[in-house]
Amino acid sequence: MRSVSEDKALVRRWLEEVFTGGTFSYLGEIFTRNYVLHDPSFPEEVHGFGGVERYVGAYRAAFPDLRLSVEDQVAEAGTVATRWTARGTHRGPFLGIAPTGDEVAVSGIEFDRIIGGRIDEAWVGYHPFAGPPPDPERLGGGLSALRTAFPDLRVAEVDAVREGEKAAFRWVMGGTHQGELLGVAPTGRRVEAMGMDLVHTAGGQIVEHWGEFDAVGLLRRLGAL
Repeated sequence: MRSVSEDKALVRRWLEEVFTGGTFSYLGEIFTRNYVLHDPSFPEEVHGFGGVERYVGAYRAAFPDLRLSVEDQVAEAGTVATRWTARGTHRGPFLGIAPTGDEVAVSGIEFDRIIGGRIDEAWVGYHPFAGPPPDPERLGGGLSALRTAFPDLRVAEVDAVREGEKAAFRWVMGGTHQGELLGVAPTGRRVEAMGMDLVHTAGGQIVEHWGEFDAVGLLRRLGAL
């Protein structure tokens, strides 16, 4: 039986050797042949070894000096949640955005499902600012705006990983767009968006929290992007 340390190391190989290093020689050691990656910001789902090469190639063409650092990991029973930070200089077109020449930082969380010692499926969430978390008042305002825009808002947990005093959650938010959101008039559309959270606890209380929410994907589903 594999240990959580082995599973964490496998995910680190993907992020450090393949994504950061641009090396595709060991894809068969890291991924299953039926591997699927779900990235809401990418225009298509990633399937198999060829999909991994195209996915990584798209990012590295836009950010040739891309470097990714693993900040934290939580693992149990064949699932690894990883929090990372990616940095690079925007030198090439990316998702319709012209090169800016700016160095950017992106924080992200991903869930990787491991079967038979290989990564079989993954879900990724990230946003383009790796700065300090928002203050509680601003966060509360954002939640209030979501509930105003989606009066029937529901959030359902779809995955969870716990290890010691750390826990990570993947969830889906759904609701009907009945109020203004970020300047977008009500569309009446029923939409869903994915989010992820990683928390540290102490004495039964949350002492640190990192969260990612697919705001860009949500705006796309509303027709705003």
